[in-house]
Amino acid sequence: MNNYFLFTGKDSPGGVASAFAPKDTKLAHDLMSDLDNVNEMPFEFNLVKLTVGRKGLIESDDLSGINEIWKDYQINSLVYPILSEKLKTIIENNLTGKEGIEWISAKINGNGEQRIYYILRFKKLLDVLDTEKTIFNELTGGVIIPRFSLEKVQNFSVFHRPTAYPLWRIPSGLYISDKLKKAIQKEKCTGVSFEKTMVS
Repeated sequence: MNNYFLFTGKDSPGGVASAFAPKDTKLAHDLMSDLDNVNEMPFEFNLVKLTVGRKGLIESDDLSGINEIWKDYQINSLVYPILSEKLKTIIENNLTGKEGIEWISAKINGNGEQRIYYILRFKKLLDVLDTEKTIFNELTGGVIIPRFSLEKVQNFSVFHRPTAYPLWRIPSGLYISDKLKKAIQKEKCTGVSFEKTMVS
């Protein structure tokens, strides 16, 4: 059986550089409709150092002490999949052609420079669940614990967990095939995390 994985960003010990949207930015789910027909983010992100203190997270503009500021999967305040051009290219080179994805470019400022990253967005809601084994919320119909259908997901190298519209369009976590995972690992992409997911 083919393996599939939840693909997200990874924190680093000793502080991490997170790309923060401007303070007055809408919450991620409210912002989604503003991004429907754009291919570039309407604002720029700024890198902020996050460390854990006794009273919670501490934000600082001083990025010193962080081993690697620019990660291929960039942690960010919107919890979007913000990826480097290198990671974007790896994904594009491993698509089946049925995923229906597009990209929004994003400018990130940090440490005296600016880099262009890319946010992965789905154009269509993908049918990927094993509905008999997925656990749903009886009141809302939302997915509590997804179980993916191998027959359905084998058509995709990257896919999303179905959620209430429009959150599936830019999900907080991506699901990827074992082939794509191995391609990402081979190129030693940074800031990435993989967690095996349930497929039947």
